[in-house]
Amino acid sequence: MRRSRTALLVLLASLAVALVAAGCGGGDDESSGGSTATSGSSAKAAPIKLAFSTWNGYIGLVIGVKEGFFEKAGVDVEYTVVEDPVQRFNAFKAGSLNAIATTVDTFSRTNANGVASVMVLGLDASVGGDGIVAKKDITSVEQLKGQTVAVSQGSTSQWLLAYVLDQHGLSLNDVKQTDLTSGDAGAAFVAGSVPVAVTWEPWLSKAEENPDGHVLASTKEYPDIITDEVAFSPDFVKENPDSITAFLKGYAMAVDFLKSNPDDAIADVTDYLGQSPEDVKATMETVPIWSIEDSKKFFGTADSPGPINEIFTKSAEFWKELGETDTVPDPSEAIDPSFLQDFSG
Repeated sequence: MRRSRTALLVLLASLAVALVAAGCGGGDDESSGGSTATSGSSAKAAPIKLAFSTWNGYIGLVIGVKEGFFEKAGVDVEYTVVEDPVQRFNAFKAGSLNAIATTVDTFSRTNANGVASVMVLGLDASVGGDGIVAKKDITSVEQLKGQTVAVSQGSTSQWLLAYVLDQHGLSLNDVKQTDLTSGDAGAAFVAGSVPVAVTWEPWLSKAEENPDGHVLASTKEYPDIITDEVAFSPDFVKENPDSITAFLKGYAMAVDFLKSNPDDAIADVTDYLGQSPEDVKATMETVPIWSIEDSKKFFGTADSPGPINEIFTKSAEFWKELGETDTVPDPSEAIDPSFLQDFSG
């Protein structure tokens, strides 16, 4: 899924390019999780080749392609679903992709590891879609000290755990981490194999249904720390500003369509998500899709940066402390709010 383990982001670039190219050719690649769709062939601006994983927060991108909104806005957009972030970022670095959608903390880590990108648009926020589940007798974050916690190391889930612990005077050193993907962590908790897990929906709801478990903390209390953005390569931003402007216009049309014709819009994404329309609608409560105005507020301006800058820097500092990176990148080089601020509909 979106937030699987993401260490060593500069491995096997040639393999990643081949996998993505196979997806772009329309073939099915079971091992890479790749699939492709395109918005049309009559582009007025430089085409955009975008990759992301399976996640409810990305439905606006899928709707924009399927309904032809990007094409109407004047840019050809092709998306490829690649679940493995290593493959995704290797292909991005190699130039097979010029855009990626993922979380701010992931972009802070990959920028620090030499895969330069520039965020230009916010897509969604987790406001209860990610969290920490625990046994009933663990009623406060402080009680996590000394506990075994199932968490995907090097992932957004680990960033969430570290952030919540820090807010309560603890650190990752105060817990015993068991490395499981976020989905497996949720399943292990429901099965009673671990007392605490960091996971996402539907495992949060399953924990609440479990008489021995509950959601101890979630992004409902920390709504800014897990958000998804679209970033482009620095060269693409510099050389093709018209493409990005058209991209934002098409995306705005997709979000408007989701609001005005929810049944038709959700029908566009059920196959992509592998979820029923009812499940998609329910998840939109905890993973709301941002409007352009929401994104503007999160990005702020060059003179008055929004929350994205703080989250970028804090997460970058976290990855450095963890030893996954050596530097803390300059957020002004990785975040460009100008396209949002200049957007006129």
